[in-house]
Amino acid sequence: MQYSLVFISLMVLSMSVHAKCEDDARAGVNWTGCDKSGLDLSGVDLQGAILRRVNFTNSNLSNARLQGADLSFSILEKTKFIKSRMERTKLNNAKITQADFSSAIIDAARFSRAEIKSTAFNGSKLNKADFYEARVTDGVFESVQMDLVNFSRAKLVLGNFKNITANDANFSQADLEGADFSKAVLTSAKFVEANLLNVKFAQADLSAASIQGSVIDGADFSGAKLSSTIWVKYQRCRNGSVGVCK
Repeated sequence: MQYSLVFISLMVLSMSVHAKCEDDARAGVNWTGCDKSGLDLSGVDLQGAILRRVNFTNSNLSNARLQGADLSFSILEKTKFIKSRMERTKLNNAKITQADFSSAIIDAARFSRAEIKSTAFNGSKLNKADFYEARVTDGVFESVQMDLVNFSRAKLVLGNFKNITANDANFSQADLEGADFSKAVLTSAKFVEANLLNVKFAQADLSAASIQGSVIDGADFSGAKLSSTIWVKYQRCRNGSVGVCK
């Protein structure tokens, strides 16, 4: 009798889990561990949804509402989030490859320790987003608004950050080797103890920023605004300094 009850309980649990993955897309839905690959989910409302460990490979979530949703540990390969609303969305430890977040609103989202490869964020908003210890390869962040973003201890090799606006951003102890910040607005940004080897800051605005303790071998500061910038060895650049810290 006891074994029968255990068997029935397991059957009910199995049916419940299966039914969960078959639930329609809606705010607050729980698709934990489900396979949602290859689906057209454009424009759906998934606000506050639990989407942990979901496989969204080749799925389209463009124009979707994902505010407050949890996509931690999910697989986002070739997934589209174009123009989606993703404020406060959690993508911690997610595997993100060749995804497209162009023109999405991703303010205050969390990407801590995510693995991001060949992914586009062009024209998106990432204000106050958290990329702590994220690993980003060939990421395209061109023309992104990312004030107060946190990339501390992140690996951002060969990243495209051209024309971004990142006031008060934190890149401390990040590995930015070969990244391009040309014409970026980086006022009061922190690059403390960062790897800035061969980084391009051409015509960027680094006024009141800090690069103290950083490695800057091969870095290009041509035409960069360096007023009150705190330089590698803690000296402060004079107001009006351009290209060279004086």
